[in-house]
Amino acid sequence: MKISFIGAGKAGLSLASYFEKCGEEICGFYSPHTVSDKFKMFDNADMAADAGELVIISVNDDSIADVWNKLDKAKLYGKTVCHLSGSLTSHIFNGDHAVSRCSMHPMLAFSSSDTGFDNIKSAFFTLEGDNDAVETLGNLLKRCGNEYKIINADSKAAYHAAACFVSNFMTAVCAEGFSILKENCGFSDDEILKAMAPLISVNAENICKKGIKNSLTGPVSRGDADTVRKHLKVLSGRKKQIYKLLSSVLAEESGHAEILSLMNNDK
Repeated sequence: MKISFIGAGKAGLSLASYFEKCGEEICGFYSPHTVSDKFKMFDNADMAADAGELVIISVNDDSIADVWNKLDKAKLYGKTVCHLSGSLTSHIFNGDHAVSRCSMHPMLAFSSSDTGFDNIKSAFFTLEGDNDAVETLGNLLKRCGNEYKIINADSKAAYHAAACFVSNFMTAVCAEGFSILKENCGFSDDEILKAMAPLISVNAENICKKGIKNSLTGPVSRGDADTVRKHLKVLSGRKKQIYKLLSSVLAEESGHAEILSLMNNDK
């Protein structure tokens, strides 16, 4: 399939390299800000749209509508257009045009423009859009060997919120834990990373292999109320509130109602 991209960010460039290695034809990119020495660069967005059978708009969420509204829709006649946003739906491609429309979101953090082939190969995708577009993108992902799920437009906000919990919020929780070690226990930044890296990686690996229930550890999952009380005494402010909220989740998952009661009654 001939694929062209509008927007040459980390996700777009990484996916282009991935699809090319999977045997797809990458026509090129249009980007006013980035120049790639690996792919052809078009002079404008309409040229990119004209070149591909599938046109992937790989710009930031706030720019998708603007890119779409400025495109010459005649260049997209009978083609498929998609964007990569996890939160926006295909409805952002408004208007009565003979274009198949889809949103395609890889459940993966693209930290660079050359994200590894194996990382993308293992990524799970979600698709949302009209039937023809979903079929086109689904066939592309099947050829590449990626698993995917079709979701409806009403589910996208919840889906993206779930991804934030698992990805962004994990980073936030680590940031709070790191600061406790630094501020209360005298750890240096280097010592924190050395101490916490095995804990983070093993927990993530256990969850991926065993699921939530079989990966529970710590005082809440054991029903160790005395230890939990000690934690609550040394924590304050935002850290204490986060501890209480997350401990309540763990109490529910592990079935320890007494710990849940402790969280609710602590003032």
